Amino acid sequence: MKITVYFDPKDVKPTIIQNATVVLADVLRATTTIPVFLYHGAEGVAFCPDPGTAKKMFDKQKRGEGLLAGERDWEKIPGFHLGGSPNDSTRDKVKGRVVCFSTQTHLKVLKNAKYVVLGSFVNLGDVYDSCLRGKRDVVIVCAGGQEDSAFAGMLVDFLQSTLGDTPIVLAESAKDAIALYKPWQGRIIDLLRECPEGKELTQKGYGKDLDFASKVSRISAVPYLKDDLFLREDPPKRKFPEEAKKVAPQKGKSIKVTVPLFPKNPEHPVPGMEKAGKKGADKKGAEGKKPEDKKGADKKHEDKKAEKGAAVAPKKGEVKAAPAPKVKKPPKPLFSKKTVASAPVKMIKKEK
Repeated sequence: MKITVYFDPKDVKPTIIQNATVVLADVLRATTTIPVFLYHGAEGVAFCPDPGTAKKMFDKQKRGEGLLAGERDWEKIPGFHLGGSPNDSTRDKVKGRVVCFSTQTHLKVLKNAKYVVLGSFVNLGDVYDSCLRGKRDVVIVCAGGQEDSAFAGMLVDFLQSTLGDTPIVLAESAKDAIALYKPWQGRIIDLLRECPEGKELTQKGYGKDLDFASKVSRISAVPYLKDDLFLREDPPKRKFPEEAKKVAPQKGKSIKVTVPLFPKNPEHPVPGMEKAGKKGADKKGAEGKKPEDKKGADKKHEDKKAEKGAAVAPKKGEVKAAPAPKVKKPPKPLFSKKTVASAPVKMIKKEK
């Protein structure tokens, strides 16, 4: 993959962009505002070079399906529904409509390009993914501003540092773009406030647009050109491994849960694994014990039996000892309490 940067649209060579993914960058404000339109649900955005062309495109739309947007000297064009500020766009205003957008950024030099997308700081992450999916050379065309060159350098820096095994070749212009971006790394808002376009917007009262445009990967929308209309690119769905796929349970069959309900913590053992743990411990203890002498083991066994009073079999050559006499236990008392005999009663005979 070869990456080339053009800092001025007039320098673009048709042969280089013919089979490449072309990224057009006009950070303040066209390529920031158009992705916002699509992010809010617009059906498409027509890129018009002047207000007259925008009105013609608007007249072709059915009633209620079109919308006029555009700017001249940073201000909304009189009679248009929206201006060029990304903060003018809301879902209620643009959803389901074709926005006829008038801007001074021209696309005539990009007619021979195979694939054209609009890029800015706000959708940098998705533009990066789009360049990788294309598997073609990447050509970044800047509108001419200092902020556009910094965006180009940031995108080139991302591509060269994360492509991995894919071979990459940087043109001298791409290296220059990285050099222009590095001083502003992590300070995009300062760049937008200090560049000439940013100062003009601040004077016009559009300081909030600079804050919006400085947020990297703020939205997820990549406009790509198709039949003179910018549409939202649909990224491919992520493929999950077979193990992660959930199988719908069938009716009348029980589901066996194999995931442990508790973490593996010795203080909180996992249900169903306690026995296995004991067996493992016993096995481990058995392996760790040293093998004892057979005579010592027999002696221990005999001592235990002697303690319990069990008879021990005599060994060869030994005389069998006489068993110990059994001691008779005293009989249990008939009563639990001691009984005291009453005093003898004398029988007195009556005298006649």
